[in-house]
Amino acid sequence: MPLKAVCIELRPNLCSGHVFLQFEHDLCDRSKTRVVIKEHDVHIVEDGADSADSSTSELVIRHASFGMDIQQISVFTASGQHISFRFNYTQIDLDAVHKAANMLGEPKSRSLLLSFGEREDVVSLHCSNCLYELVPSCSYKRLREFPSGLIDPSEFFCHNHGTTSKQQPTLVPSSFDLYYGLNHIVLNITVLQSRVINSSGHLYCKRCMQMLGLTILEDAAAKLWADALRWLPSNSSPETHPSLPRQLFQYSTVTQLMLQLLSNLWTQSMPQLCPSTSRALLIATMPNRQQQYMLIHVLERQLAVLRRLPKETTDEAQELHYFRACKLYFRVFDNSLDELEQQMDLPRLHISPCLFRELQVRFNRNSQLIPRAWRYNSVEEKLLLTYFFYENEQQELQQQEHRTQQMVKLKQTTPKKQTQQKKPELAQNRNQKQEQEEYETDAGLDASLDEDEDDETDSDDEHSDTDSETRSSLLHKSASIREYEQNLVKRWLTQRQSSPDSNS
Repeated sequence: MPLKAVCIELRPNLCSGHVFLQFEHDLCDRSKTRVVIKEHDVHIVEDGADSADSSTSELVIRHASFGMDIQQISVFTASGQHISFRFNYTQIDLDAVHKAANMLGEPKSRSLLLSFGEREDVVSLHCSNCLYELVPSCSYKRLREFPSGLIDPSEFFCHNHGTTSKQQPTLVPSSFDLYYGLNHIVLNITVLQSRVINSSGHLYCKRCMQMLGLTILEDAAAKLWADALRWLPSNSSPETHPSLPRQLFQYSTVTQLMLQLLSNLWTQSMPQLCPSTSRALLIATMPNRQQQYMLIHVLERQLAVLRRLPKETTDEAQELHYFRACKLYFRVFDNSLDELEQQMDLPRLHISPCLFRELQVRFNRNSQLIPRAWRYNSVEEKLLLTYFFYENEQQELQQQEHRTQQMVKLKQTTPKKQTQQKKPELAQNRNQKQEQEEYETDAGLDASLDEDEDDETDSDDEHSDTDSETRSSLLHKSASIREYEQNLVKRWLTQRQSSPDSNS
């Protein structure tokens, strides 16, 4: 039976591991499936075959790779397409485990650093979807970090400065300032008012209608999501240099965003067993101006796992690779928060809709690794158990570049194909419509002439048969009146000759 996915939780401090196996088909479709430990290697054997036969067994854990002396398994569960069990060992080669992932320590969040400098680079901001220029070229005098969304901006300073009663909000940047935070920047609303559409505080690109961000600080500033923007250096344009648009932040992978999100919500000394201090609410405003909420309950932030990579990612699909992962529960809510009223004191963090969808897709996909009996925390809350695997930044950037190139190719080829297909279709439809209108007009005229000459005309079937002979010349308005009359006379004579009255 082919294995679809393998995920092994390693706990070196307990000298144990928890294995989750996902198969292509249901286990009930097979007569017998066994987990066999032979010479400290773990095999999956079908139909009572010998585990040494490689054609009928599949290797799950190889002893020689990580030096684990596995001798027994426990807590065995089999249901649907999943098998899960625990194993114990007395020794493990942690150096070999770390070398499998080319990492010596835990993945950590990097500092928020923009990819352009203060008072050095002259940059222009563009829409990431259509590269429409949103902010003209400018050299920003101040690049400052904006307070986290967990803090109310009005409480950022201990007191107000100045004595005037009406003053500009303290955190509103000037026209030549740029503030930044987790996956977003803050600009003065005046620098892009004419380039965006402001619909009830929701900002959209004026060309492609992609959602860019929201207005904040009493509509005096714009909070724009970094994944919806790109920047270009001065004296360049996306038309002449399509490969130049760059990310706003130096470290903008989804792995780094997840690490920064966790570090913003909690410190490294976060209690693991206290639900009230390990839960948070992620909020995203979707392009339809509806809010969605994601409740997350973090169990472990740095869990050591071994897993197989997808077949389309690497040729070594049978090998186990070492990863660090965040193990958590999650659940997505719509616009209603009735079920979260008892947890309104949770920390809240607003994220971009793009990041929200990406996290939701990864959480749903990785939750399929876990058997249904282990997925939910309780019947009341129905939080789904899942993982977030911290991927290598270089590998993730390559995947992003590959997706971007595919999108660019689709945008370049799709309009041309559509226009090439639409042109003959439009021309054909126009000709058909014109012919239909002319034919209906001429047929009506013919019918009236026939009725004037003879009240005892033939049936509609006879009329349509004879009309097909001269239709080609009557379908064009450029036909001369003389030719038109001659055709009418010929057809009238033919109809009179074929009528019963004329034969008698």
